[in-house]
Amino acid sequence: MIKPSLIITFASVAALICSAAGEPDDTDGAAPLLRKSSKLAEKEEVDNGKEPDPLTPYEQIMHAQGLTRQLQQGSRGGNRGPRPSRFRSNSDSDFQFRTMNADLVDGGCYADPYSCGCKHKKHSDYRGFVGVTVNGHRCKEWTNAELFQGQGLEDGPFCRNPHGEAEGAFCFVEDNRQGVHWEYCRIPTCDTVSDGDRSISNVVSFTSHVGQPGCVSRSRLAELETDVLALLDAEENLFERSFHLGGIIRMVAHDFMDFNQHADDQMGSDGCLQFNHKNNRGLDEIWAKGSPWKNLYDSKYSDWNVPDFWVAAATATIKISSNGRHDMWHTFMWGRKQRDSCSGSGDRLPAGKGCQDNQRVFLDNMGLTWKDVTALLGAHTVGRGQNKFSGHHGTWVPNIEKAMIWDKGFYEELVSRAWAPRNENEDNADFMAGPMGTGFPKMMLNTDVCLLFDIDTKEKNKCCTNINMINPVDGKNRCGIYEDNECQGIDSNHERAEAAQAVVEFLGGNTRNDDSTPWYRAFTEAWTKAVINGHSELWPAQDTC
Repeated sequence: MIKPSLIITFASVAALICSAAGEPDDTDGAAPLLRKSSKLAEKEEVDNGKEPDPLTPYEQIMHAQGLTRQLQQGSRGGNRGPRPSRFRSNSDSDFQFRTMNADLVDGGCYADPYSCGCKHKKHSDYRGFVGVTVNGHRCKEWTNAELFQGQGLEDGPFCRNPHGEAEGAFCFVEDNRQGVHWEYCRIPTCDTVSDGDRSISNVVSFTSHVGQPGCVSRSRLAELETDVLALLDAEENLFERSFHLGGIIRMVAHDFMDFNQHADDQMGSDGCLQFNHKNNRGLDEIWAKGSPWKNLYDSKYSDWNVPDFWVAAATATIKISSNGRHDMWHTFMWGRKQRDSCSGSGDRLPAGKGCQDNQRVFLDNMGLTWKDVTALLGAHTVGRGQNKFSGHHGTWVPNIEKAMIWDKGFYEELVSRAWAPRNENEDNADFMAGPMGTGFPKMMLNTDVCLLFDIDTKEKNKCCTNINMINPVDGKNRCGIYEDNECQGIDSNHERAEAAQAVVEFLGGNTRNDDSTPWYRAFTEAWTKAVINGHSELWPAQDTC
């Protein structure tokens, strides 16, 4: 049975989210999870008398501008790509999409801080996801972010200007041969507005890359969104439409999941997949000659690099399938280097066995957090699995219609159903809900279920996630042969406690609701990190190419 110390009372959340009969009416909700930051421990070492290294010339410049070593990353070891951030806030105030600044007069501006920054504020209001400097150096995580509350440092390794002390947004960078320790970033500037102008500003982009091969303009992105909508609408068969909808997002994910920050050949989002590898089955039909996506690229967007097109097409698909509610265009950057050969990339991908795959791929290799992992796996809410490809057959949500809607349905299904093992001891072992033999059953991969349950061994895997669910039609327990063996939930001391907490956060509360905003925000951050991994020089969309 599940221990009282669990971070979430699974039956209670299920009762509040699921409309099925026979579930207990318990409203305990979720208990808070407290975790001490390892970076705070680094701070304690300094406080305990450990002398910092002498200031570099770059630090001296920053010191003269009123910024101290407190802002920089304590460890300088290795150019290993982004590190997991230990500063994550559940406060909505950290993620507000402000459309209007308080100081409208005296050169103020209406700003979307996720897209641009105000000139008179020296971009100190910027909260977007640009994480590379003007010369293409990768940003480090900010340390001691708790000393600079409200400045966006806890968001991750992105360009910021705490309190507007510098001349613009900057960051401390990963070790490099040039010896650069910090550098300014190229951030879009929001239009200045006059007092009384109540319209939201346009974002001033850049024109410094006119004529550069692969250049992507904002007008072309808008055109692509229209073309993607037409591509999806043209497929009248709902199963095929869901296949193409989920397929383009899956293809981008499989492209960025081969990134390994510790390898000499890091790979990442480069437009190269081993389509014949078992972990990529089915994706060849998404990008085969004559397929809708390949035809669209060849006919209208072949001047773009393939990985940029894939990311842009997936971004458009996400916006369309969320009915415009999840718009990530402000995070899009172009300039990914395309490659034709990527031997060994398929072996780096998760095989769906369990959270050991998640640990290896997302945390160890990609440098993400458990919250990032949980957010990215929510993409399973769209699309479907097929026996002829992955061997995992079904949808993650109740039906094919819902499998075309980009929302938090994945997390609602995870907590509200009785998931039991299917295909035990086989390569395609997973979990399913509903009777065996269903034509298109509801399913979860082991890598999904382990976000909330400890199924890390074969013995622990022989369980059902909710043994209290009864089928109102026949009165039988929905767990079948596992009705007496409930899966052990993740408690606050478990190494994946952050993942369980994220599931609760993405549900948006203890009462049933349609608000997917918490997940959208977390997914945007995780996606942005993932699609820039392995690239040192990326650029926002241009006004003109």
